[in-house]
Amino acid sequence: MTHPELVAELERRAGQDQQVRRVADKTQQDIDRWMAVDADNQRWMWGVLREHGWPGHALVGEEGAAHAALIVQHADRDRALQLFGLGLLIEAVDADDADPSHAAYLIDRIHMHRGVPTRYGTQYARNRQGELELLAVEDPEALDARRAGMGLPPLDEFERQLRELHPALGDVKEELQL
Repeated sequence: MTHPELVAELERRAGQDQQVRRVADKTQQDIDRWMAVDADNQRWMWGVLREHGWPGHALVGEEGAAHAALIVQHADRDRALQLFGLGLLIEAVDADDADPSHAAYLIDRIHMHRGVPTRYGTQYARNRQGELELLAVEDPEALDARRAGMGLPPLDEFERQLRELHPALGDVKEELQL
């Protein structure tokens, strides 16, 4: 049975998360708002995880679970939340109550912050020319197989979708060198 209030709050918070990230040419005030939204989401998400465990499909539906995954993935200033959330998310995936692709994104985000190659090729950074560049990936030859195992499309399809969704991003440059 889903919790409509929790679903609505996850949607509201994920919307704010995306809104502050989409501001072009951010001023210091925009960055401060972004950090405030993230900090508030992190505090709130700790409460959700402690009270409910991972907000999976049974609790908040597929869309609500995706919003929860986004909020935890973007908790870059609270690595403990990301790690705690990952443990709960993996349990939910194992119970068929969460999408494995959400775990792939969170694992890669944690790897990115640790400065180690990502496992699923979900994280990008801008290079000096302003183009998106895939961060280093472990065992690049097996990347698409790992992605498929987590319900992710092959990398070339993902990058095509990325360009379609965000045409202003320009070309995506693949960089699979470790």
